[in-house]
Amino acid sequence: MSRTKVSQSLITDAYELVAESKKRKQVALRDGSCMCKIPGDSIDHKAILPEALSVVSQLNRAGFEAYIVGGGVRDLILGEEPKDFDVTTNATPNQICKVVKNCQRRIIGRRFKIVHCVFGHRESQIIIEVATFRNNEESAAGRSAGDAGMLTRDNSYGDSIEEDSKRRDYSINALYYSPKNRIIYDFHGGYYDILKGTIDMIGDPVVRIHEDPARIIRAYRFAAKLGFKISERTMKGFEGNFALIKNINSSRLFEEVNKFFLSGYGYRSFKVLKESNILKLFLTEQGVVFDSDYFNGFIGESLKRSDLRHRQGKPNMPAFLYAVLLWPLVNSMLNRLRTAPGFIHSSEKSLIDLIGAKVIASQLAITNFPNMVQDIIMEIWRLQADLDNGMDGADNLEHILANKFFRAGVDFMRLRAFMDDSLADACESWEEEYEFQSARALMFRKAKSRGKSGGRDDADVEKAIEEMEILNSRRAKERARASEREESLKKELKKSGRKSRGPEKTKTKSRKKRSGKDKMKGGSRRGDESLNLTEWM
Repeated sequence: MSRTKVSQSLITDAYELVAESKKRKQVALRDGSCMCKIPGDSIDHKAILPEALSVVSQLNRAGFEAYIVGGGVRDLILGEEPKDFDVTTNATPNQICKVVKNCQRRIIGRRFKIVHCVFGHRESQIIIEVATFRNNEESAAGRSAGDAGMLTRDNSYGDSIEEDSKRRDYSINALYYSPKNRIIYDFHGGYYDILKGTIDMIGDPVVRIHEDPARIIRAYRFAAKLGFKISERTMKGFEGNFALIKNINSSRLFEEVNKFFLSGYGYRSFKVLKESNILKLFLTEQGVVFDSDYFNGFIGESLKRSDLRHRQGKPNMPAFLYAVLLWPLVNSMLNRLRTAPGFIHSSEKSLIDLIGAKVIASQLAITNFPNMVQDIIMEIWRLQADLDNGMDGADNLEHILANKFFRAGVDFMRLRAFMDDSLADACESWEEEYEFQSARALMFRKAKSRGKSGGRDDADVEKAIEEMEILNSRRAKERARASEREESLKKELKKSGRKSRGPEKTKTKSRKKRSGKDKMKGGSRRGDESLNLTEWM
């Protein structure tokens, strides 16, 4: 067959597949489901993790059905690299643990028990989530709902993927791929919805939302991530039910918000949530601050930078995210107190403590984050009071530089300087020390990483750390000598009766003199404006 004929044949097949999937979608909407088999050659089989294929293969060999399901299949159809691969099977959690070998197995979950198959160790771990088919019968044993209709337990197992598909939320996530047969099974027109860029709820949207209000959040998350539109029938189900989001467990909502903003599409999520007016449901009362230029500019710029970090393969941190999300409110309250008639307060830092604690306590009722996250948020905010005076005006310089969140504080100050030009000089004064500490942390991580990978043993790691400590000691001695010179200069000026030009000039010059050597040793990265959300740990 000629190349031209092959090409025409493929085009014809594609048209027929689209037309057929459209018909099946219409039937599924009318009858609740309608199976459509899609050739697996529409996805790149090689892009699937070997660990996921191994789990499916082992279950198949033991006589069980097993499929790759959900977002992994969706992303493969879109030609994107899947974040993870989930597997579904008719084997129970205990049977899964017996059948799947060459990995650690652990059963997790209370509402619905699933199995995590863990491959590798520590930082190189790959987790394949394996779930048993679920039953869609409302009266099935093992399912229970709360007073508001929310499912509190859902351990009723099903017998087929068609039955299981009805328990999934959106059609684009209800696609099942069989590596064995190289076929995609679609029961709710998910393939057609992917082609059309539509997010459509499976079943009655109102009922499904009352079962789990987090499905509203997931729809907007997919809209932001994929650039899809929510279907008209699904949006009608949302209307009048947004308040149900308040029924979501605060710890779970914390995780959902993290997925929105820390997964590489934070800025798009921010715009989608602002336009839909849902963002207010995730944050404590912001009042007029919510629609201010400062709120939009400060948070928008932060999310753009964190998205860039994600594309560079760098992690982002929830503590920094919430420090950013809540700062416009804290800043507004600070400004109001500073300008209040007759208001007197001992220090800027204690004022931040007072307001920050109040704002965080209010936010915890919505998104309950761990104590460690709260502590880091407060530390980043407190540091702003120290950093605002610049290095030349810092009261306790050594204490500031020794703070393990110093770089996080500077990163945060950079964002504030983006919105307030008056902070530019103070922000710039910390750059040299920031770069030195960044280089030191990078050297430490590289030495530690090589030690774990076998490139270096523990002695090499310790040696690298020791070298950095020696460098630190040398820098401390240089600071002490500079301080002595400043004191000597003061005395000489006092004797001669002249006014001092300021002790910090010598210190700054000394720092600049060292900067070239330090950069060569540490490999600093001047000009990197991306947010170092976790590298400062």
